[in-house]
Amino acid sequence: MDKEIAPTYYIPADGLCNKAGITAKWIHEDKLSVSAYKHITSSFKDGPTEFANTEAINIHHLQTNFIFTNPILRSLIAESNSVFLNVQQAAKQPNTKPDYIKFSRTYRSIVRACLKSIQDEMSSSVDVDKTEYANYTTIFYSVECIWHLCEILMIDPAPMNAVVPHLLDWIRFHFSSYEIRATDLLFADRDDFHESSGDFLKTVKGMIAQGQVEVARTLLRLHSKGDNSCFQVAGEILRLMPLFSVTGGLPLQKFKSKWQYWVTDTESKLATGCLSAEPELEEIIKLVVGNQEAWINLAKESRCWYEFLPGYLFYTEPGCKYFELGTYAVVWLRRWETAKGFRDSRTMTHLDRCVLKVMENDMYQVIHDIQLMCDNKWFVTHLTDLLCHCGQLQILGDQQKDVTAALRESLLFDFGASLMARDSLWLFGIDYLEHSSVEGVGAIELLLPKIPVASEKQAMKIIAVAKRKGLLEVEQEICRVQAVRSVVNNRLGNALEWAIRSHDSIFVTSIADKFLENYAKTSQIMCPDVIGNIGPKMFISPRLVFLVKYFDFHQYYRCGEFAQASELLINLLDSKITPEYFWPSLLADAIPLLEAKDQHFSSKETYVVLHHLEHQLIPLIEKKKQMVASGKDTSLNLMNDCRIEHVDEIVKLLRLSCARNLARALIHENTIV
Repeated sequence: MDKEIAPTYYIPADGLCNKAGITAKWIHEDKLSVSAYKHITSSFKDGPTEFANTEAINIHHLQTNFIFTNPILRSLIAESNSVFLNVQQAAKQPNTKPDYIKFSRTYRSIVRACLKSIQDEMSSSVDVDKTEYANYTTIFYSVECIWHLCEILMIDPAPMNAVVPHLLDWIRFHFSSYEIRATDLLFADRDDFHESSGDFLKTVKGMIAQGQVEVARTLLRLHSKGDNSCFQVAGEILRLMPLFSVTGGLPLQKFKSKWQYWVTDTESKLATGCLSAEPELEEIIKLVVGNQEAWINLAKESRCWYEFLPGYLFYTEPGCKYFELGTYAVVWLRRWETAKGFRDSRTMTHLDRCVLKVMENDMYQVIHDIQLMCDNKWFVTHLTDLLCHCGQLQILGDQQKDVTAALRESLLFDFGASLMARDSLWLFGIDYLEHSSVEGVGAIELLLPKIPVASEKQAMKIIAVAKRKGLLEVEQEICRVQAVRSVVNNRLGNALEWAIRSHDSIFVTSIADKFLENYAKTSQIMCPDVIGNIGPKMFISPRLVFLVKYFDFHQYYRCGEFAQASELLINLLDSKITPEYFWPSLLADAIPLLEAKDQHFSSKETYVVLHHLEHQLIPLIEKKKQMVASGKDTSLNLMNDCRIEHVDEIVKLLRLSCARNLARALIHENTIV
């Protein structure tokens, strides 16, 4: 793997590692565990090394850099995710053939836009890390180049599977300097037109090498020697040159016959020395007729091995098919290495090797190699998915079993899981996991609750996703976490709302207890707006029902609706859902109604109050006194209502109030009007 592609791991300063050595083990696909270790052989004496028990052994977890935290690259994730979802949706449409070529070009346009943004940022900002951005440029240029090649060879194959025209377009796109220079020359003013520097004929040669014969002819006519006999002969040769066309042209065999006749005629003209007066012009015509020596000389000027391969095929094997391309590519590569003076292929870059494997249709190796790019597997995931949908990818595993679908699902799973680990990208990760496999859906259920929640807005977003996916347990767990966080921050109203959404009756009960305990101590009901809007959701917990109904009792009392308040209070006394610690407060609330000028309790209702006084509160007081006497509880005033100093006073006042109200009630009920 190339130096510019291979990930680099930096181990923190560790004295023991420096002295003893290290050992490492992969614990995840992109995480390495490293620790100090002295390597021993059979010649070492058996026993502890000299480093044993001298220093603490540190275990370092090293991980590749996640590049998509960069804002520019984060936009690449967002845009490509939209295209990915469109591909999945299109594949599910019955009776329609998805336009995978359009999807592929959209992916490439996203990468090109990202490259442009990176280059603009490098040129406009002085604060950016130039080395880091240069690495991004290298990575995504390689991505776009390989994707484009896969597109023209597999996703958008040419008619008759003749690949040369598409390869020429590919080369012109990625090596555009000749075309740009030719455009400048064509549109330059005649006064500013100069060709003496040698750049002119070099541009013409570049146009010829990229198969743009007509542009080359036009440039030759612009030359100051355009009327010279040599230039006239060269122009005529190029004019008569037969061009292979996959649509509407001659059949391949007839074209080859015509081509061979033209080559023989041109070589005979060259043999006469008609162009010897212009050596560079003669060299250009030799390229056109496929002269091996001329092409080897041109290969010396190339920046990479495949720059002039399409042009060479255009003049020697214009009808080349994809299944033949690998053979021609290897032959050309050997000539290129010879021309450059390279002894082997170790001088090739990672991009060079990937291009060769694509041309050889060795997609197993291509998939392997592009995973080594430091793009966190964005490229291999999206390209594999698209090729699988196109039916243009087949990977055979053990026993020649087709594992293409399993490979696609595995890549989607890994990429989705890596995005789920990022605070700002987890939403995109869900889409990839959802389309990976059954395990992907399970991973969503496991990973969603582990997303760090920075705000309630983010929590609501996670809950919405869980609800959309039907993950009820995830929704409830997130609500519980938010409820606990609110309790810690003493936001009990908010905590109660989250607890209700979690559908955890035990948790709701514990928070409702906090409201009731606070009222028993302060005689103030907290968060009345929250309690007043609970509505039917109160039935999740009996304690919450009691809290809401007790709140309603207070509302009736505050509004002067004493009849409704009295009726509700009796219902609460008989409800059997009153918490033990709240009996003093609840019975104390009956005293003002019993002592009111107008009678609100009948004799039967008064007996109810007395019954609960004697059978609920009195036994509770006795039990409390026994606990204090035995030393199990030292807090004698635990059940005191804040409105009365001692609970015994509640008992005395209640008995007296009940006696008075009962006397009035009996007289009233037995009086004949």
